Amino acid sequence: MPEPLPPEPLPSSPRHTGAASRYYIALDGLRAVAVIMVFSQHYLSSKSAIFGWGWAGVDIFFVLSGFLITGILYDSRQKPHRYRDFYIRRTLRIFPLYYTLWLAILLATPIAQWQWNWRWALWPAYVGNYARFLFLHQPGDPYRFVRITFGPLVQGWFKSPMNLYIGHFWSLCVEEQFYLLWPFIVYTVRKREALIKICLGVIILMPLFRWLLSVLVSPQMLRMELFYRSLPTRLDALLIGGLIALCLRGPEQAWLRQWRRWLLVAVAFLFAFTYFIAMDIMHLPFYGSATNWVGIIGFTWIDLFAAALILECIHPGSTLGRVLSLRPLRSLGIVSYGFYVYHDLFHDFYSWFGNRFFPAHAFAVTTISAFLCSIAISAASYKLLEQPFLKLKNRFTDQVHKTPSV
Repeated sequence: MPEPLPPEPLPSSPRHTGAASRYYIALDGLRAVAVIMVFSQHYLSSKSAIFGWGWAGVDIFFVLSGFLITGILYDSRQKPHRYRDFYIRRTLRIFPLYYTLWLAILLATPIAQWQWNWRWALWPAYVGNYARFLFLHQPGDPYRFVRITFGPLVQGWFKSPMNLYIGHFWSLCVEEQFYLLWPFIVYTVRKREALIKICLGVIILMPLFRWLLSVLVSPQMLRMELFYRSLPTRLDALLIGGLIALCLRGPEQAWLRQWRRWLLVAVAFLFAFTYFIAMDIMHLPFYGSATNWVGIIGFTWIDLFAAALILECIHPGSTLGRVLSLRPLRSLGIVSYGFYVYHDLFHDFYSWFGNRFFPAHAFAVTTISAFLCSIAISAASYKLLEQPFLKLKNRFTDQVHKTPSV
């Protein structure tokens, strides 16, 4: 996540943080859009099917991560201490919030009376995204690993079942697994053309790989979003972002600049056409992100669309870039990591508050209180917890991201 922005940067131009560092502020706005989509999916999908597509906001995050991380890695491939600098900078960005939260959960055990077992350690180890699949052979609720249930004491206070929801941490696990894998490939291969071929190969073959899995694995695993939640099936999202980062550092940049809007239109058409064939011609069932045809080919169209959005919003003078550079969106984008982590964590508490004090408007109060509290908590977290660690990143400056001009 980027450091705080200065008061008045140019709307669609890169912000300079030093002699060798630039990034486009519109990407903060795109993060805000992505996290609002995810929030809508968790809080509004029961009211309208359109909000049920909010899960695609995670795809935007994946493509953005692939774009930024690949740029950082490629630009620093010849630097001394490149591994050390990369992992220290990532650690300072990600670990303080994540592990402080888990420490707080652990310290709350005497009051919360969590029912701990060793399987919960999968989440702090960043492999919790596989928890729901590893224990399908065991009896019990297969979704029990997406929430931590309070004991009788707290439930007695609220006279209602109360949980902390941690299932959305799965995407953090996927990204962390990517951070462990991709640097070794970039730093070993180094040549831009070879890395482009790797990205293209994965992107082209991934729909075939997901189709093959759809034949081999159980329907239950597919319905539990195997395609959506595992790194091997989401690599194309991350590498689509990586591909455009690499292309912007070579002669392909001119082509991307010229055809970026056509890419937006073409990918939107392909997704709409695929949706029409699947739903209206073949009458296939639809389960959101657990839908087979969405997982097999739909993810690729969505991720390509996200890549086209990135290209459009960083293009100098673009309308989209100006909109995404508006201060409210930028402000939310800066704290989007914390917002994402906290927004669904206390879902039951917001729901209890709405139903207890405003029963006639419980849904609206639940949603509004969740949104406002998530902003407040994430802003405080950024200021008091994350920002002090972010300032330490300046000691490891060999890997500052250099956004190529477009």
